[in-house]
Order: sequence, then C-alpha cells, then structure tokens
Amino acid sequence: MHRVNYPYWTCQVVSWGGYGALGLTIATLASGWHAATAIGFALFFLYSIAVTHWFRSLIRRRRWLDLPASRGFPRIFGSAICVGLLLASLVIGISRLLSGTSVFDAPAVSSTAGGLAFACCCWAGIYIGITRNRRAQLREVEFQLTLRQTELRALQAQINPHFLFNSLNAIRGMIGVDPARARHMVTNLAGLLRRSLQATGAQMVPLAEEMEAVADYLELERTRFEERLQVSLEVDSAAGACPVPVMLVQTLVENAVKHGISHLPAGGTIRVRATRESDSLLLKVENTGGIRPPDLNGSQVGLANARERLRLCCGERATLDLSGQNNTVTATVVIPGSA
Repeated sequence: MHRVNYPYWTCQVVSWGGYGALGLTIATLASGWHAATAIGFALFFLYSIAVTHWFRSLIRRRRWLDLPASRGFPRIFGSAICVGLLLASLVIGISRLLSGTSVFDAPAVSSTAGGLAFACCCWAGIYIGITRNRRAQLREVEFQLTLRQTELRALQAQINPHFLFNSLNAIRGMIGVDPARARHMVTNLAGLLRRSLQATGAQMVPLAEEMEAVADYLELERTRFEERLQVSLEVDSAAGACPVPVMLVQTLVENAVKHGISHLPAGGTIRVRATRESDSLLLKVENTGGIRPPDLNGSQVGLANARERLRLCCGERATLDLSGQNNTVTATVVIPGSA
C-alpha cells in the first residue's frame, strides 16, 4: 500500500496557499474585493499544486536528479520556467473567463509570467535541496546498516569457533575416561552445530528458540560435569516470544560454566530466568561462584562480545550487567521494547 508523503503535501499546501493568499491580498488592496478574483485565486491554489506535483513526477520519472548537476539542473530549471509560464497562462485565461474581459495588460502579463517562473524555479530549488539531503541521509543509514551487519558477522564468527573448541576439548577429555559418554556428547554437539548452521545469517531469534540451544549445550556439559552441574531454566511463555541476539544467552551460559562452575570442586548451579516486565525483556543468567579477574592470555569472547552484539542488534538502551553477591554471579540483560 502506497504511503502518503505528509511532509511533501504539507509543504505544497502551505507554499502555494501562502502564495495565493498574498496575491489575493495585494489584488484586494489595489482594486477592492471581487468574488471573481477570490475564485480565481482559489482555483490557482488547486491547479498550482496539481501542476507542480506533475512536475515532480516528471523529475522522478526522467531521473534528472540521478544525473550530474551539469546535466540534471538545466533540465529541471528549464522545465520549471516552462511550468511557471504554464501557470501564468492558466491564471490569465481563467481570469478572463471569470471576469469576461482581460484585466492583464502587457506589463501585468510580463510580471505574472516572470513571477510564476521565478516561483517555480524556487520550488524546484527547494525540492532539489530536500531530495538530495534525504538521499544523503538514506545513504548514511544504508552505510551504517551495512557496517552493523559486517560487525555482527565478525562477532558471530568469533563465537562459533570459540564454542566448538570448548566442546571438542571437553569431548577429548572424556574419550579416555568414558567412551560411551563421549559418544553421547558428540551426538549433542552435532545437534548444536545443526542448529547453528540453520541459524546462519540470523541476527535475532525468539528467546524460546535460543533456549532450546542452551538446553542442548547444558545437557552436553552435564554429561561432562555429572552431579557437579545443576541446571534450572525458568522462562515465561510471554518472554519466550521476545527476540534476542542469536547465541547471546548461550554465550552467557558458556561463560558461567567456564569461569564459574569449572573452577569449583563441588560444582554449582546454572540458573536462567526470563520474564516480561512492561514492554521489556528481563533475562538473568546466574551461576555459583564469584567474579574472577579476566584472563589476559585467554581467547574467550566474553562479555565484551555479548555487549557489543546486544548494542548492535537492540540499540543503546539495551544493557548487560555483571554482578556478584552471596557466592552467586549474575549476568542481567534488559532489552527494552521487546515484542
């Protein structure tokens, strides 16, 4: 369905309405009020909008603004002069029809034609300026979108090898200890990789879909940690429909396992909770343990990657905070405007 360009039509009505009102005021002061004069200016208001709208369609159809200025501008302003002369002809002709006589002498004809040609050239100049400015803004938006997509692809490219290497190392450590469990872990890993391939190119996925991948990942880790890893997943049905950056929750859960549970001889609990609060999604990933200093020699993607993807996908208002209290580390994600 075609969307109405309200700013354009507002400018048309205001500019030509103001031009006609000014002309009517001058004519009334010069020769008094005449109904025919008022009707003539009312008709002028209508056909000036119609003619310049047709002129705009001509500019767009001929793609004159896509030409170099040395070729496009002469066409536009030359046509604008012709449009002004056409409007002047309509003014003079309709005035004669309404009054029954010609009220335009040679100087008046010249003044009317010159004034309307100048007005149409001004109209064309304003239209060119606004259109070129909007195009520049659109090009900037397209550039920023392309840059954002490139950054996201780069960040996601870091995640998949990171996750794969961690999983393969875990399977490698299990092969000599328990081959049957190692085979089971390979099966879980294959399922996770299949999901990852199916999501290739996606930037946002429903939280419920993301949690399916998280559940598979935690099942893989529980095979490795056994009773040392306890899992609790609590996601409201309303929250499950909210979009989140792909692999965001999985990244937080991986960090919770790697930097929390794996360093505790007795293990601990991973708890994922998600609720809808007003129009925002509130997501918490908790793990037993304390906040550890960053490993400067490690290759972890970490919270910086997650924060950046969250910013790129959900805007500056989305937040990811990490806090530690009472032997529990909590990563809290807030995504405003989640639907």
